[in-house]
Amino acid sequence: MLLKRVLDYRLEVHEEVQGWILLFATVTAIFLFCLPCYCAGLSCTPARKFAQWLGRRLPSFYLFMAGFNFVFMYLVVTWMPDWTFAQYVKTLAKTVASCLKHLLDGASSIAIIAAFCFALAFKDRIAQLFGFDHKTLFRCKVRDCFMCFGERFRPIELGIWKVEDLQSADPFTANNVFIEFFLGYNEPTSTRVHNNAGSGCLIKQVVQLNFDADDDEEVLFIFVKNQKVMGTSVLGRAEITAEKLAEMVRCGRFAGQGGVRWSPEFFPEPISLMPRGKLWLRAAPLDEEGGESLLQELTTC
Repeated sequence: MLLKRVLDYRLEVHEEVQGWILLFATVTAIFLFCLPCYCAGLSCTPARKFAQWLGRRLPSFYLFMAGFNFVFMYLVVTWMPDWTFAQYVKTLAKTVASCLKHLLDGASSIAIIAAFCFALAFKDRIAQLFGFDHKTLFRCKVRDCFMCFGERFRPIELGIWKVEDLQSADPFTANNVFIEFFLGYNEPTSTRVHNNAGSGCLIKQVVQLNFDADDDEEVLFIFVKNQKVMGTSVLGRAEITAEKLAEMVRCGRFAGQGGVRWSPEFFPEPISLMPRGKLWLRAAPLDEEGGESLLQELTTC
């Protein structure tokens, strides 16, 4: 009797409202099929554990959900006075076919948009793959437009003490070492070449760059290179984020008040290079209006 009363029930609403109810019910049924993926993406620990539990029982889950969704949609369609289940299935099939037809008609445009979104999302990885992730192609950002191209950089100095444990570029010749820096809008800056340096050498050189501490996208790229008869080769590289570089500049300011020397006490932690090697680097702010710079302070050996 209860089943008969449930099946005989009708929801007396306007026909257009019935269509919206069926649409919402269909979307709900599709969402229930995606429940494991949805729970896995939540930050809530119980939801993630529930997703792991479902992941070990996916065939049973989808079998149960198929039966549940069939009963759910059958009841919803039955309660609509102007719809039958056969009519709903026919309308659903026509809608899917129409969507697929329009999808195929615009497949080329969709592919171009998808490729653009993929390239935009993974632009850093793609640039690294082709070897120009450290180069700035366009020296202009949306942020510059909002700031009316005002001055947002401050000068900093990088003190390079030494490099050690470098790999050998050629087993028959010693490395001719120099270091190259890339940061934001700055032109590439490099130290002088240290001939026959081998696996390490003292650099004792200072380079100056413009740095915007508020630009989180800026990365300091460091390349330790070997000069060959023709061209160069990379012995090691490192990347320093804007946040880390800003912290190094702050620490360099306070530590530099007592006078900086080329010694371990002012270069406490080396930077690890990839694939191997270590670089002792120090950053400090540069006062162009009369304050002592790191270059002046490092003149005493």
